[in-house]
Amino acid sequence: MQVAVTVHGFRASFRTWAAEQTSFAREVGEQALAHTISDKTERAYKRTSLFDKRRQLMTAWAKYVSSAPVQRRARDNVVAIGAR
Repeated sequence: MQVAVTVHGFRASFRTWAAEQTSFAREVGEQALAHTISDKTERAYKRTSLFDKRRQLMTAWAKYVSSAPVQRRARDNVVAIGAR
């Protein structure tokens, strides 16, 4: 992609996007990032890789990162305090 980003920053961007912009379960995003389950009991009972859901999530991410950026005006996110 030839962009100046750090690995952790890029991964954080993915997790933030997945949480805020999609309806995928948190576990799908975590597994997509290859995060391990720290709870030993939970890890013992986990029997799925969520492969199909991860594939759908990554397809949505690819579409998002390859789309043209949204152009916003500087004042689009400004809220007047005390406006009537």
